[in-house]
Amino acid sequence: MKSRIAIIVLSLILVIPALSGIVKTQINYDIFAYLPEKLPSVQGQNIMNKVFGFGGTGILMVKNQTDVEVENLKRKLEQVDGVETVNWITDIADLAVPREFLPEELVDQFYSGNSTIMQIQFEEEAASEKTHYAVQEIKNILGPNTYFAGTPPMLSELRQLLESEKFVYAVSAIGFILLLLGLTLPSLFIPFLILFSIGVSIIYNLGLAYYLNGSMSYVTAAIAGALQLGVTMDFSIFLVHRYEEERKMKEKNEAMIAAIKHTAMAILTSSATAVAGFLAMVTMSLGLGEDIGMTMARGILLSVLMILTLLPSFILVFDKWIREYQHRVMIPNFHLLAKFVTNRHKLVFVVFLLLFIPAFIGFKNVHIVYDLEQLMPKTLPSIQNLDEIKKEFTSTDSAFLVMDSKISDQERLKIKQQIEEIDGIKKVIGYDTFADPAIPSEFVPENLKNMFIKDQYNYMLVQMEYGSYDERTTRAIQQINKLTEPYEGHMYLTGQAVLQNDLTTTVRDDMKKVDLISVVAVFLIIALAFRSVALPVVLVGGIELAILFNQGLDFYLGRSMPFIGTFAIGAIQLGSTINYAILLVTRYKEELMNYPKEEAMYRAITASGEAILSSALALFAAVIGIWLFSDITLLRDLTFMIARGAIISLAVILFLLPAVLLTLESFISKTTFGWPKAKSMKEDETLSELSLNE
Repeated sequence: MKSRIAIIVLSLILVIPALSGIVKTQINYDIFAYLPEKLPSVQGQNIMNKVFGFGGTGILMVKNQTDVEVENLKRKLEQVDGVETVNWITDIADLAVPREFLPEELVDQFYSGNSTIMQIQFEEEAASEKTHYAVQEIKNILGPNTYFAGTPPMLSELRQLLESEKFVYAVSAIGFILLLLGLTLPSLFIPFLILFSIGVSIIYNLGLAYYLNGSMSYVTAAIAGALQLGVTMDFSIFLVHRYEEERKMKEKNEAMIAAIKHTAMAILTSSATAVAGFLAMVTMSLGLGEDIGMTMARGILLSVLMILTLLPSFILVFDKWIREYQHRVMIPNFHLLAKFVTNRHKLVFVVFLLLFIPAFIGFKNVHIVYDLEQLMPKTLPSIQNLDEIKKEFTSTDSAFLVMDSKISDQERLKIKQQIEEIDGIKKVIGYDTFADPAIPSEFVPENLKNMFIKDQYNYMLVQMEYGSYDERTTRAIQQINKLTEPYEGHMYLTGQAVLQNDLTTTVRDDMKKVDLISVVAVFLIIALAFRSVALPVVLVGGIELAILFNQGLDFYLGRSMPFIGTFAIGAIQLGSTINYAILLVTRYKEELMNYPKEEAMYRAITASGEAILSSALALFAAVIGIWLFSDITLLRDLTFMIARGAIISLAVILFLLPAVLLTLESFISKTTFGWPKAKSMKEDETLSELSLNE
């Protein structure tokens, strides 16, 4: 209280280096970059990048142009800074040779009707800054009847789209939160102080990403600010409500001291559960989980720090304006709901148990989308171009089989033949396709050798019959992996289709790990906070029902769930909405000291319902704008699930959880240290008292 001006000044000064960090932070748009390095596919990709310069690969189809025109275009593209090489038929055969004299498999590789296709290899990874600018220059060179697709242009377009939308995300979150707080808080001035305080912590958090890591994923960059605002908004609401209560009886300094003393522990306990939920994501093998988890856990701690220091300082400085702009709070009371739940708690308890059945069925049967292209906007030119390319060249998906010099010519040929016999493999193209092994190396053209052989490594191109996300392609990849097992450490299968397959496997394994760790962590925090065995089971069980319903609801709606929802929603929804349950139980325990259990619950619902509703709506309001205004399918689906999860958790905690607590009161009392012993009351007396209270 004595240092409030110093706190405000210091907080504003620290915004400067934080903003500098935000500007310098590199945004990674490549999800595959977060796969664990121990995977053979990742190791193989690293070899392709470093040795063969396959940092990123683009596909270019040219229609209705002569070979000479295409060759001239190829030479222009090779001059672009950031392009390693452009692979076309002239790398293997001279244009002077008539096409009918060339091997059929070579012609099929590059031609289809009046269309021809070439590969553009970039010097750096698909998501790098240099590749981004190279893509822009290529687009300036290309004219009509050209179709540019692949990961580099897709990520470059995604970057431009996100940069154009990020401002809209921030404005929508601020606008919806201001509207919500304006209706639910007693002063029109307080919402701006809350937003400014948490906004400072968000700037700190995003700026620290540069000083700690140097980069973050585009998913984190898009949702971190809004999610941090929504998750920590209820902490500031706790403090403001208590301050307003104390302010009626005390002067402002004493009122704020009392407010901080009475709410600090509740804020710290609630934030601990949220931090635990996000830190569970750090244990994932997929680095995306660590990126989101660490950023959000750090953000929550910074928000708590600002809510307990900067926000009180602002409130004290502007207390006069807060008093001046008072208005009536527009929140419905919860008397009818409280009466219904307490009077029929056994029936509602049965409903609670039965709801696990449809929730679990939906969760188990919902279709999960791992296809990153499906999660991209259909409006991206690269996605539309890819559809056009696939009409002419049915198989554009391929893998690379990378081998070192330890693999003999005989072993290489044997593996090639075995792979070609696998269902789902169209053809395998390598050095041996164009040069007989019996021909001495010195008689083979250098450009052909350099295409497939470099620095003790060589590779073969494995063309897939089906798409990267087809089950038959997955089975083919698994069979190839079995063939390469005896050559572990010397032979690597990699490429888009293989990395996608590994992403699917990694996410499925991570989902189980994150769910278990987050549940155990939150369970232990609640057990220690309430010194109870039963309460953690009840509270976590209630939120888990909400999570199962949220993840499984898409099954009943005929929708698909993005793969990121399998691990992110469980941790985010559990960590952020368990606070509502803690608030209800804390008030219920307090009321039990003076009233029988039915009336105690009635009072707990009516007293805490307002804060719980405000908190859930804050999380909903913070992220719903991304769903409304984003064209990026992955972000839309994820934020919609977060917003929907807040409402589902709200319904479970205010409608179902009270019935569970009342029904299991005896069990809770016996397994919770210091739990008040419920007073007895006849049913008619209870109803009469409830009616009077209403």
